[in-house]
Amino acid sequence: MHLKAGGQLDGFLIQLMGVGFGYPGSTKPLFQACEIGVDSNSRIVLLGENGNGKTTLVKLMTGALTPTEGEIRRKQQARVAIVNQHHAEQIDLNMTPLEFMRDRFPGDGGADHTQKLRGHLDRMGVPTLKQAVLCAGLSGGQRSRVALAAVSYVEPHVIVLDEPTNNLDLESVGALAECVKAFEGAVILVSHDQFFVSQVAKEVWVVGNGKVRQAKSFEGYRAAQLKKLPPVVTSNSS
Repeated sequence: MHLKAGGQLDGFLIQLMGVGFGYPGSTKPLFQACEIGVDSNSRIVLLGENGNGKTTLVKLMTGALTPTEGEIRRKQQARVAIVNQHHAEQIDLNMTPLEFMRDRFPGDGGADHTQKLRGHLDRMGVPTLKQAVLCAGLSGGQRSRVALAAVSYVEPHVIVLDEPTNNLDLESVGALAECVKAFEGAVILVSHDQFFVSQVAKEVWVVGNGKVRQAKSFEGYRAAQLKKLPPVVTSNSS
């Protein structure tokens, strides 16, 4: 698998300065005073319990939400692509992968453009024979590769992955991890998949208790979480 990228840009692509957010009617904000900078080399993972604001933070970064306090700056030239946990469901099952890509990116309709689409699908792990099969007949992992091909065809500078490994088999998770590591741009990740996070993340940010704080490492965060679990009680049978 190979994710196309727009190439590196200088400086911050996304910068959060003193950002806070609370939904209307809420008694207290989800978080406050968030300071995060995203550049072309960033490999950021957002961790925390469900409901603490990880997806909200992603929406703030991408401009889908506006902060209730602070400022967010985004580099105008930076293209952002989003892969969420339902990305494989967003393809048309009544089309073949090639038809889906032609529909999404019609180009000039010529043979050269079609060949370009074929080559991109092939590099994403959708070989020529599979390109002619209806998406309804593909496995979950193969559908995911088609959806990722569409996401990366625009050559983004930032790729946002929100639970991207849901419904993927182990082989597909490993392949996705490798191509994300090789992606020539910024990566922002929300995931509960410990293997995937350990392979991809370089910066760990924890969302919880009204704050967004940076942890030293994923391994350190995981060890701290394990300490919070109650001890396992075993009984000795006589």
